[in-house]
Amino acid sequence: MSMRTRLSAAAVGALIAVGAVALPAQAATTSDNAAGLAKAKAAVTDGITGRLTDLGKMQTALAAYKDVPDASRATLTQLLASDVSGLTALKTKVAGETTEAAVRADGKAMVDDYRVYILVAPKVHLTHAMDVETAAAARLVKVHDELADRLAKDPAADTQANKDLLADMSSAVQAATTRISGQDASLLGLQPGPDGKALTASVKGVSGAAKDARADLKKAITDAKTVRDALKGAKSTSNG
Repeated sequence: MSMRTRLSAAAVGALIAVGAVALPAQAATTSDNAAGLAKAKAAVTDGITGRLTDLGKMQTALAAYKDVPDASRATLTQLLASDVSGLTALKTKVAGETTEAAVRADGKAMVDDYRVYILVAPKVHLTHAMDVETAAAARLVKVHDELADRLAKDPAADTQANKDLLADMSSAVQAATTRISGQDASLLGLQPGPDGKALTASVKGVSGAAKDARADLKKAITDAKTVRDALKGAKSTSNG
């Protein structure tokens, strides 16, 4: 074998050796990519599945909420159905993705395009809460008028203290009504998007109004009970 032949053989052997070393590394990279893709798909799929489960619970809750007006109910029903349909389609899309980048984009869409937890859930439950408060305020107006009528007919109970309580009750009911007026429309008008902090702040504003209204209504109820007890006491004294 000539020197040139030996060199050629050595060169071929070196190339074969390099190829032998490179193949396992390439296989490992492919395996790592496949594992990363599978992991990303699992994470986003789990997120979608959880959201679909919770949307189903919201649909059940909405059906049981009897105080929600027809217009609000129609809006919420459509919203929930649309989100279920959209997320179901997105879940199928994730299953067919071939790159982690595409799955990450799907994960971002899962959050930004739906905002199930920071927006949809509050829309369902806060709308119901405010409608309950609105109904309670209307009932308390009737209670106030009935108590005022009874006081006017009962000289023993028709004291300045009880009159002040009824005035305070009326103010509290009015305050509650003012706080939540138009808040349901504002809440239902909010749209999902990438600015989660802004959405959270907007929802918090509505939630705060509902919470304050609830405190006003509790105060009105306390006033009403006090006046009612005074009327009962005055009646007992007169009968005695």
